[in-house]
Amino acid sequence: MSEQVTTISETPPREVYPFHAYHLAEALKLKEIAKQFDLKPVVFNPTRLVYELSPNSYCLFYNFGSVVFFNVDEAVQKSTLERVKSFSLNDLGPQTNDIFLMEVIKKEKTRVTFDEVIVDKLNRDRVELIGLVLAQSTALEFFEKKVGDILDRLGHITFKLGERKAQDPSAKEIREFIGAAMATKQNLIGTLYLLEKPEETWESKVLDDLHQEATLMFELKDRFRALDYKLQTIQENLTLLANFATNRQMIILEVSIVVLFILDILLVGYELFLK
Repeated sequence: MSEQVTTISETPPREVYPFHAYHLAEALKLKEIAKQFDLKPVVFNPTRLVYELSPNSYCLFYNFGSVVFFNVDEAVQKSTLERVKSFSLNDLGPQTNDIFLMEVIKKEKTRVTFDEVIVDKLNRDRVELIGLVLAQSTALEFFEKKVGDILDRLGHITFKLGERKAQDPSAKEIREFIGAAMATKQNLIGTLYLLEKPEETWESKVLDDLHQEATLMFELKDRFRALDYKLQTIQENLTLLANFATNRQMIILEVSIVVLFILDILLVGYELFLK
């Protein structure tokens, strides 16, 4: 009778590392931030500043206002965010943030899931690639919130215009709204390169596939299109509001001229008949 042999497959070792991403401001002054660190950056270009704090621990700054930490203690994250506040344009505080995981499993196929990316080995290129996607996502989330606020204000203004009993919005209110909407549109246009593929993906199919999968998982392109559509709708309403404000100012001006003309006639009549 032959002896039955049972094969026990070993579970491959797993290592899990956290990403923490924050969107802090409309822009970060990377040159000024670089002066605050004694460490030599592993990457320093006009759009990105990367430090290796220790083996498998990175801090990534992006000129469009996002900061990403990979495998960094919470206390270090907090102190770093405080240090860069004074080197940001229109500091917003960490209004949008995200947490994501990188799980390293040897001989496992690289893939992106809802809350983590699985890779067969850990290297800086992969950390930077996922860090960029997270930075882009938090930046888009900031714009999504801002555009949502603008749509709420637009609804409030149009409600005032549509309701007879409601007080019409002032010209100042309309001008401030138009200014805020135009600034948001301009800032979003200025970050169009958010969706451009990083140069590293052109040299590595593994990185290119990983970037495509991560971009798809975070729905970056779909979210950007939705934002652009909303901003186009806002732009159309801005044109109507601008015309309304201009027409109302013209009416006020015409009424003022008529009032002055009547006052002038009354003064002339007073001079002629009452003196």
